[in-house]
Amino acid sequence: MTKHEIREAAFIILFQMELTGQTAEEIAECTSEEFEMPVNNAVMKLAENVWSKKEDIDAVIGKYSPSRSVARISKVNLSILRISIYELTYENEKIPPKVSINEAIELSKAYGAYNDKAFINGVLNSYYKDLGK
Repeated sequence: MTKHEIREAAFIILFQMELTGQTAEEIAECTSEEFEMPVNNAVMKLAENVWSKKEDIDAVIGKYSPSRSVARISKVNLSILRISIYELTYENEKIPPKVSINEAIELSKAYGAYNDKAFINGVLNSYYKDLGK
């Protein structure tokens, strides 16, 4: 699987976890069967790592979301933002920040509403700029 496919599969798992309250393992079983989406160790690791840091990540999202509280952000956008904030915070030595931000924007184009990419880009770029200081 490519890194993009790993992110996309992790996004789908995280989104479903948010909606259903099921574990990543439970969702992975259904997802791989229903959507014929491959789920490997890299997908599971990313989804589980993001979920385990959800409170810290949500605090960052809340700080950098100028117009919406975390509770008001769509579950699609929240799942996309969580993956990218996780990568920017915990994987920044392995994944270039611009790649993570671009991948989030691509996911928002594929799964979000028309204006969501601007919101996601704004939150992530603001956080990224502060990371550099």
